[in-house]
Amino acid sequence: MNGSQPVGRDAPVTEQRAGRLTVAALRGAIPGRMWGGKGCGVPCDFCRVTVGTEEIEYEIEARLGSEMLMLHFHPRCYDAWRASRENDAPAPGK
Repeated sequence: MNGSQPVGRDAPVTEQRAGRLTVAALRGAIPGRMWGGKGCGVPCDFCRVTVGTEEIEYEIEARLGSEMLMLHFHPRCYDAWRASRENDAPAPGK
């Protein structure tokens, strides 16, 4: 896998996403399934620094509009992304 890529329900990722996500788009991505393991040498979708094969990487299947993406994060970047999404969430009852 390489960067933010579209994913199918039963098919592996085969196409590279054109360009990287903007910060606003990344905040709008709705997370689904999550995996953790060794890095695969792709840029983190949050900080843009490569997640080395000796590092831990989180892969998040996320929906952005009608598209499904596979996002890659360092653990600390995943935490920052999750916090930024929570800060952008509307208050209960609004």
